[in-house]
Amino acid sequence: GGGVVATSFGPAPERTDGRLWVLDLSALWAGPLCGHLLGAGGAEVTKVESAARPDGARVGDRDLYDQLNASKRRVLLDLQSSRGRSDLKELVGVFDVVITASRRRALDALGLTPETWLEREGGPSVWVSITGHGLASTRVAFGDDAAVAGGLVDSDDEGPTFLGDAVADPLSGLLAAARAAEAVATGHRILRDVSMAGAAAAVGAA
Repeated sequence: GGGVVATSFGPAPERTDGRLWVLDLSALWAGPLCGHLLGAGGAEVTKVESAARPDGARVGDRDLYDQLNASKRRVLLDLQSSRGRSDLKELVGVFDVVITASRRRALDALGLTPETWLEREGGPSVWVSITGHGLASTRVAFGDDAAVAGGLVDSDDEGPTFLGDAVADPLSGLLAAARAAEAVATGHRILRDVSMAGAAAAVGAA
């Protein structure tokens, strides 16, 4: 509930080195914030970007991009090539937590279907998906319209207004990080499917 659907895939393998390894495949704000917060909690975080389509936050507020990503190791891959996609899958297979912010069709096309990876004995133990309306939806959403879809709006004399700039992004990133940490603590392989609109709705109802 609260904007997050959890699915368990059985016990996770025990981590042997005592550290949590996080692979951040997301972009913009919510997913990178999730990775940043896990890193602040002691995790080793690696951010992967596509050479053809780097994180769109790079062309926005550079300070925000650096705040969310400067502490992460960074890997640049050519995801349009078979070698790049193969390298990506190799990375996914050795990390404890994977963070994505793409809809299911895009994940499937890259061979990153969360359920497939979590059903394996090896590979990630926790998969955090952050999308506008959850993995079951094909709808696109960003921070502003996801907040509105969740009913998280303000009003003035002229009618409804945005409550804050892309407010569903930080709310979803915070929620995703908390639920990811909880999932790791369970010792099970778990998919956390975070809906930005659902996260906004949960905050609005609180």
